[in-house]
Amino acid sequence: MRIRPRLEEGWSTLILLWAMMFVSASAIMQADLISGLHVIPVIGTFAIVAGVLLAKSRFSARTAHIFSLVYGLFFMIYFVGSLSIFADMPWRERVLHPVDGIISRQLIWLGKAFGGGISRDGLIFVIQTSAVYWLLGYTAAWYTFRRPRIWRVVVPTGLVLLSVVYYYAGPRPLGLYLAAYSLMALLFVARTHLTEQEQKWRAGDVRYEKRIWVNFLRAGFVASLLALIIAWSLPTMTASATVGDALSETRGPWRKFQDNWTRLFSALRTYGTTTTDPYQGTLVLGGPRTVGDSPIMDIFVPEQLPYVYWQAVNYETYEDGAWDVADFEPVTHFPEDGPLNTPFSLSRQVVTQTVVNYLPNSSLLYAAPEIANADRDILVEAGSDEEGQVLVKSVRSRFVLRQGDRYQVLSNVSTADATSLRNASTAYPDWVTEQYLQLPDSVTPETRQLAQELTATSDNSFDMAIAVQNYLRESIEYNDQIAAPPEGMDPVHYTLFISQEGYCNYYASAMAIMLRAQGVPARVASGYAQGQFNEDTLSYRVRASNAHTWVEVYFPRYGWIQFEPTSSIPVIARPETADASGTTPFGAFNASPNESQRDALLPEDEFGDFESGPDGLRDGSEAPGAGATGPLGNFPVWQALAAVVSVGLAVSLSLAANAFNKRVESDVERSYGRLGSWARWLGVALQPKHTPYERADLMTAAAPQGKEPIRSLTRQFVLKQFSPAKAYEDGFDPLPQWRQLRPVLLRQGIARRVHQWQSRNGRKR
Repeated sequence: MRIRPRLEEGWSTLILLWAMMFVSASAIMQADLISGLHVIPVIGTFAIVAGVLLAKSRFSARTAHIFSLVYGLFFMIYFVGSLSIFADMPWRERVLHPVDGIISRQLIWLGKAFGGGISRDGLIFVIQTSAVYWLLGYTAAWYTFRRPRIWRVVVPTGLVLLSVVYYYAGPRPLGLYLAAYSLMALLFVARTHLTEQEQKWRAGDVRYEKRIWVNFLRAGFVASLLALIIAWSLPTMTASATVGDALSETRGPWRKFQDNWTRLFSALRTYGTTTTDPYQGTLVLGGPRTVGDSPIMDIFVPEQLPYVYWQAVNYETYEDGAWDVADFEPVTHFPEDGPLNTPFSLSRQVVTQTVVNYLPNSSLLYAAPEIANADRDILVEAGSDEEGQVLVKSVRSRFVLRQGDRYQVLSNVSTADATSLRNASTAYPDWVTEQYLQLPDSVTPETRQLAQELTATSDNSFDMAIAVQNYLRESIEYNDQIAAPPEGMDPVHYTLFISQEGYCNYYASAMAIMLRAQGVPARVASGYAQGQFNEDTLSYRVRASNAHTWVEVYFPRYGWIQFEPTSSIPVIARPETADASGTTPFGAFNASPNESQRDALLPEDEFGDFESGPDGLRDGSEAPGAGATGPLGNFPVWQALAAVVSVGLAVSLSLAANAFNKRVESDVERSYGRLGSWARWLGVALQPKHTPYERADLMTAAAPQGKEPIRSLTRQFVLKQFSPAKAYEDGFDPLPQWRQLRPVLLRQGIARRVHQWQSRNGRKR
């Protein structure tokens, strides 16, 4: 005789549990954030197995948890230690090496987490994710097979998966993993509910078909699939104005979390994102990046600009391989307040830009440096100089920008020529020298020496900047798939003297640090390069691939001037003198300070009829998520279609439910079982020891008006089960009994809940 292993909850329950864990772990692996993540599904599988064995053992909960901790440490160390990074190390050193061992790496990371340091150790993410999935797998098995708590199984793993899918903007369709997880989670809930019912049926000696779970899962699969189809057709959460405004209220804490995440996991691969602002308060020199090519925005201008950046954030402090922005309380600025009170600069021209946003949920305003005003309420993150003038770090919309939103921005764009900048003074204001000459101790003597050699023949800041810029463009190879610099080594030194390759963050950082080392105030700015210009529409198409970081150097009376050290981006070609060709890039220069520039920035002079401005993409393509308009104008066709489908499904489900009710209530045994379900609705606690008539008496006491149908249904059940004929009375039809009984039970249950609510409120008062 063949002996089959038996699992009380059913092997299908275990299979669904493992499938949920495997799908979630596989999504982490497919995100390709760092090498080594292929161990996560394996560790999750072993966690499920260990959890089932410990849950089914006779160990106490405390003992089982201790064993789980020991098993988890063993499996994590074994699988992580088997990665290729440890291939040439004996096992003892893989674990206990004072610098490169698994335990030492974690301790070093904790020190940086609490000490404000930057971690470039990619293995830490693998270690910690392995620990998370061991915990998820073990607790999922425990709360399935020892202490059933279904939502403690489904929700934690689902939240981890959701967070990865929501913030991942790479090329792989991780949304399919979320859909698969949701489908299996719904099946898992259905299967565990059936398990609970089966336990009650067995306790009450109720006969039932042993393979009922097959039909139950089939029905659950159909219902789950319908729910997924409906959910998939609904608008995304990031496109919701309500959700977007709610997210804007938590912008501060969330940005702090993002900054800390970037600081502690800087070695992870980054992807351009279309769900949140890609630029935050910290810019880390980390590992490879993949930005994609999706449209970010279209920017309409009065005429083509000779060079332009679309600025987002200015960074001022460099420490431990990362640039930071000082924390400032955002100040609300309204369009009618006029231009921002920024320090006045020579050789600037006002440029009006109309921006069409294609990010689903964004807050940053992108515009040419320097932003002076906008046609919407903005939050300005800025410091101030000795005269109280605004030193802008970034500008955000007061309300979240949705996909397709437009806004107008006025910028004071520099038209300074090379001769004017060479002759600029070096008498820097105190706020410049205090913030923009800062250098950490990590800057190496070799970096300082190289900066001195490059600028030795220059006698002014402009030529110094050009010398450093040209050296970097010629000597550093562009590569955006580089690994993070080694732990403990300054990234600028690593780029200049060891790897000699990098992408824009590294180029800009190296230039800014070398200029600061020579007493030239410099900062790093992030946003987007100018993109592709369309002459027909006078607009720039900016894509995710245009994400960029550059350098700005401060010149007294001329303000911040942009320089381009990255070899893959065209260099900024400034005219040698203002009148070298008789014209300037923008028309006439404003060569001397006057009030005409400030007058031009007033909203009533520059902001036109916004509704008649550019109407989005004009090159024949569509913005992401944009729908075509036709005879119905802006009628929400897809929403209407989803509503029709939802109503149709609701009607179908109602008809199906009515048919199901008839099948159940027309059968005496199943009809009697439904009485037990209504008993819980009435608050009647039925016990397995109660006889059918005792159960009927308890229900009659709770719902006196239903006495006759309750007694009648019970009598027919007793005859069917215990009479010699095993049959109920001829001609008996349960359906009329239920038509009489159902309204009574419904009213009584509602009255009971109203009474409970009134009692609780009375006690509170």
